[in-house]
Amino acid sequence: MKDDGFSEKRKVLLVDGHGLAFRAFYALPEMTAPDGTPTNAVLGFVNMLLRVAEECRPDGAGIFFDPKGPTERDAVFAAYKEGRRPTPDAFKRQLPIIMKITEALGFPVFVKEGSEADDLIASTARNASGEGMDVVILSADKDLFQLLRDGVTMLRPLGGVKQTKRYDVASFTEEYGFPPERMADYLALCGDAVDNIPGVPGIGDKTARLLLKEFGSLDGIYGSLDAMPEKRRALLSRGRDFAYLSHRLVLPTDVEAIATSLLELRGMDEEALVSICTRLGLKKLMERLGLAASFLSDGSRDVSGAEPGVVSTEDAPSKLERASLEALLREDLLVLSENPDVLLAPDGRWAPLSESDFDGLSSWTRQNRLVLADYRRWCERVGALRSHPANVWDVELAHYFLHPDAPGHSMERGLFGGELLAAEILAQWREYRRSEFVEDMDRIMREIDAPLTPALLDLQERGLHVDRDALERLDEALRTRLVEIEKRIFSAAGGEINLNSPKQLGELLFDKLHLPVIKRTKTGYSTDVSVLEELARLPESLGEIPAMMLEYRECSKMSSGFVHPFLKYAAESADGRVHSTFLHSVTGTGRLASRDPNVQNLPVFGSWAEAFRGAIGTGDPSRVFVGADYSQIELRVLAHLSGEERLLDAFSKGLDIHLETASWVFGLDPGQITPEQRRFAKTVNFGLLYGMGAHGLALRMGIGRVRAAEMVERYFSVLPRVKSYLEESAREAKKRRPDRKSVV
Repeated sequence: MKDDGFSEKRKVLLVDGHGLAFRAFYALPEMTAPDGTPTNAVLGFVNMLLRVAEECRPDGAGIFFDPKGPTERDAVFAAYKEGRRPTPDAFKRQLPIIMKITEALGFPVFVKEGSEADDLIASTARNASGEGMDVVILSADKDLFQLLRDGVTMLRPLGGVKQTKRYDVASFTEEYGFPPERMADYLALCGDAVDNIPGVPGIGDKTARLLLKEFGSLDGIYGSLDAMPEKRRALLSRGRDFAYLSHRLVLPTDVEAIATSLLELRGMDEEALVSICTRLGLKKLMERLGLAASFLSDGSRDVSGAEPGVVSTEDAPSKLERASLEALLREDLLVLSENPDVLLAPDGRWAPLSESDFDGLSSWTRQNRLVLADYRRWCERVGALRSHPANVWDVELAHYFLHPDAPGHSMERGLFGGELLAAEILAQWREYRRSEFVEDMDRIMREIDAPLTPALLDLQERGLHVDRDALERLDEALRTRLVEIEKRIFSAAGGEINLNSPKQLGELLFDKLHLPVIKRTKTGYSTDVSVLEELARLPESLGEIPAMMLEYRECSKMSSGFVHPFLKYAAESADGRVHSTFLHSVTGTGRLASRDPNVQNLPVFGSWAEAFRGAIGTGDPSRVFVGADYSQIELRVLAHLSGEERLLDAFSKGLDIHLETASWVFGLDPGQITPEQRRFAKTVNFGLLYGMGAHGLALRMGIGRVRAAEMVERYFSVLPRVKSYLEESAREAKKRRPDRKSVV
C-alpha cells in the first residue's frame, strides 16, 4: 500500500465551516470594507480558525460547508430547518469570501451537493480515525458529539468565537450523564431548536437525561413505558413518531468520506491573501499572517524589505502610455496580462488585446519572447499559445524555480488590472533575470517546464479511461471480503468490536489473544502496520488475526482511497473518463503532482491492486501505457554529490545498494544479511537523505531511541562523506533561505 502522507496518531482538524461562519456573523458587530462589503463573519471566522489551528497544530485539515439546495433530511422531514429565520443577505455575501480566504490560507475546503457539512465530517472523522489518526472536530453542533471516541475529540465554541471547550468521551459523559453514542437518543427526546428537530413535546433536557440514565437508550425507554408514571407514559406515547423521526434526522447520513490524502495542508497563497485583505481593509489580519506588504494610494505595491521573490516597484516602468498593437508587435519582448487583456512593452507602452488578436500574438511568439504569469491558465484559455512554449517566460514558474518551498507561486489576478498587472509582471521578470541562477533557470524553463505545460494539459483533456463495470465489481468484491474478515475477527473477539479503533484492536490482540506486545504509544498498544506485519509472521494460529487485519486495512484503503474516488470522477465527467489535474510547480522536490484524483500513486502490489489497475487504461486496444522510472535516482545523485566511494563503487558494479549498505553497517558479508537488516538499511538510506533523525528512525523501525541513535552513528561512520555532504548542505540552505512563518 502507498503512503498517503499520514501515519498513525497524526492529527487532523475537521471544521464545521458553515456553522462556524454563522456563529461569527452573529458574534461580531456589523463591519464593512471600504467598498461596503460586510466583513464581520469573515474576520470572526478566520480568527477562530487560526487560533484553533495554532493550538492544535494539525497535520491535515478539512473545512466543510453546506451545499445549496435540499439534502436527504429535507425529503424525510419537510419542516427540517424551516424554523430558522431567513439567511441574512450580509451573511450570504460573505460566505464565498470565507471559502476563498480559507483556501488561500492553505486549508482544504469541501462542499458536496446533497450532503450537509455534518455528514461529511462524520464520515471523514470515522475514516481518519480508522486509519489511526487523532481527529479534532471544531463545531457548535451537538449532533457531532456522537462521534466522540478514542482518538476523536471535539472543540465547541463558547459564547462567541473567542473561546472553545474541549470534549472527549470522559468529559462529555461527566457533563451529560450518558455516553456520546446516546446523543442521538437524547436529541430525539428533547429536540434541537437550532435545526428544528421536533423531539417529544413536553420532554425537556432534564427529563431526557433522567430517562437515558434509567433506561439506557431510546429503544429501552419505549420498551419500558409500562413502568413509568401515567403522565410521562402518555407524553412519550403521543410523541413516539416524533421521537423516532427526530432520531433519524439526528443520525449522520452515510456519505462517502473525504480521503485522508485530500486533507493535506497547503502553504499560504500570499498573493491571494494580500489581495483579499487589502480589498476588505483587513490590515490587522495581514499583520497576524506576517504579510509585510502595504499598498500605495495609486494601487501599486510597496514591498520594501519583503520576502525573496517579491520585487520592488522600481523595477516597473516609471510611466505607462497607450500605443497601437502594431507598434508593440515590432518589439522582441512583450508582457501579457489580463483584466482586461493587455500587452506591455519594457519601455511602458501598452495596448489592449481583443480575442481576435491572439492568433497574431501566437505567430509573434515564434521568434520573440512573451512574458506572462501562469502559462497553464493562458494555454487553457487561448489554445494558440500552446504552439511555441520555448519562447514563453512564466514568472510563476520562475518564482517556483528560485523558491520551490515557498507557500505559493500564483499572482492574484484581481490585485491589479490591465497595464498595472503587466507592469508588475515585467518587474518580476527583471528581478528574476538578475538571479545568479538565471542561465540554468532559463534552460530549464525553455527546454523542460514550458513545453511540459501544454503536454500536461493535453493529458488532462484526453483523460483516463475507466472501466466502471469492472470497478463496481471490484467494489462489491471488496465489500464482501470486508464482511468476511469482520465475521472471522468478531468470532475470535467473542463479539463485535470497532476494527478501526486502535484501542479495541489492541485489547483483542494483546489482552484477549495474548500476542506479544511489539511497541506502545502514549495511549496504549500500537497497532500500526509495522506491528501487524511483525505479528503476522508468528505461527499460523497466532498470526492469523493480525494478517487478516492487514488485509482489512488494505481492502478499506483500496475501497475508500481508490475505487470510490475513481467511480465518482468518472461518473461526473461528460465522457466517462477521469480528467486528473497535473501540476508541476507544487512540490518542493520538483516532482509532478496530480489531483482530483491522484493518478500517480496507484496501488501496485497484490491481487486487489492488479484488479484495480486492470480497470484503468487507454480505452483503445491499440494503445498501451508506458511507464519509465529512474532506478534509485536519489541515492545515485547522493553518491555523485557526496563523492562517497563506497556508494559510487556499488552503483558502478550494479550491486543491490541496500544489501551492500546493510553489510557495511552490520559488518557482515552480503550473504549473511537478513531481510530485516536489508529493510533497515533501506529505511536509513532514504530516511537520512530526507532529514530523518534518530527519533524518526526509532518510530519507523519500532526500536528504542538509544539503539536508533547508535545505528545512525554507525551508518555515518561507514559513509563519512555522506554525513559531511548532508551537514554542509543544511548549513548552506540556512544561510541562503531563512525560516518562513507558517500559518499553523
